[in-house]
Amino acid sequence: MLTETIRRHAGLSVALTVASMVIGVAAWVLKWLISAISSLCLSEFKAVGYNWFIIVLPVAGIMLTGLIVRKVVKWPLEHATDRIKARVAKGDGHMPLRLTVASIVTNAITLGSGGSAGAEGPIADTGAAIGSNIARFFRLDERGMLVLMACGAGAGIAAIFKSPVGGIFFTLEVLRMQLGVVPVLMLAAMCLISSQTASALSDFGPDLVLGQVPASFSWHMMLPMVGLGIFCGLYSCYYKATGDAVARRLHAIKAPVVRNAVSGLFLGIILFLFPALYGEGYGVLTEVADGRMQQLWLGSVLSGMTGPWLPLCALAGILLFKGMAATDTNSGGGVAGEFAPTLFAGGMAGACFSLLAGPDLIPVETAVICGMAGGMSGVIQAPIMSVFITVEMMRTPDLILPVSLVAVVSVAVSKGLWPAAQSVRTSRLK
Repeated sequence: MLTETIRRHAGLSVALTVASMVIGVAAWVLKWLISAISSLCLSEFKAVGYNWFIIVLPVAGIMLTGLIVRKVVKWPLEHATDRIKARVAKGDGHMPLRLTVASIVTNAITLGSGGSAGAEGPIADTGAAIGSNIARFFRLDERGMLVLMACGAGAGIAAIFKSPVGGIFFTLEVLRMQLGVVPVLMLAAMCLISSQTASALSDFGPDLVLGQVPASFSWHMMLPMVGLGIFCGLYSCYYKATGDAVARRLHAIKAPVVRNAVSGLFLGIILFLFPALYGEGYGVLTEVADGRMQQLWLGSVLSGMTGPWLPLCALAGILLFKGMAATDTNSGGGVAGEFAPTLFAGGMAGACFSLLAGPDLIPVETAVICGMAGGMSGVIQAPIMSVFITVEMMRTPDLILPVSLVAVVSVAVSKGLWPAAQSVRTSRLK
């Protein structure tokens, strides 16, 4: 019915085009809100010394977010990607219109106040809600509504990462949506329009810019890249294991207010130790890729110290806590995404591997980019999407071979050591 409706009604095509542009604008607005709130919250941040106030920020942010979700939205917003995937599996494409705004506002509060996660889940929720309500307006059947919901979610991913191909494979690989030829073309068009709209509003600039040191690759790096893939796969297992442990303990707390407070306090303590984990962390990732390792320990418990061991210690601490911080943000009442944290963690793992192996073997900037795909692929277990999001985000199509190699090795190691790939996320959707 959807294919016939598209052919019969030009209005639906126009509506989907406008919706894609709206999703792109929403992604840009969300990033602006996150940046504005973060700048306000961190206005008193000190590069050297202890920043005690940072402990309070996520407590206030997550508790406020939880209050809005329970009292105003009255609809679950946590783990948006998992919930959309569950809806696809059930064949349910109905989503309320209020999610188009609610997900953006609550995500901006969560990340702006220190949530150590991403914006992709909420913007996918926004896109899915827009697609679902367009289908409802044109009175499409259940299948048509499900398809437009999934396409809207993919357009949201494409817009937030400025990655049209990544958005397409999010719908096909992560949501596992089975689409015919016409719906796939419609999905591709929506992802392209939404990502280009978001790019145009930010002057077509990438979110992560490697300004001083361009990434490079040569054939002698192939074997070290396999080692990096194994390293990312092993770390992915640790990331999931520690994240699941945190989620189990948070979900054991039945009172939502108490859970919000405990989650915020735990996250605040982690941020106090390593402020580099604040928010999405893209700025820190860029600095590290350009060789400015001091960004890792500014304002942390390591600030003021010196020594050649300092970068590795800072990276070890960040890698130790990142999985816990991201899951704490998503499972304790915050509204955020789970993809960006894996990109950040993978980039940090790449930097760590480069320092251990030697920059002459793998330059740090190349290791960071390839590690991003390795981290996302190992944790999310979606290698194709991970590769395209990384190369499109970083605008490094010339690195697609090593990025693909690291992603494939990482997901193979992760699946081998974590065969069921099942976590508490399964139980919390039941």
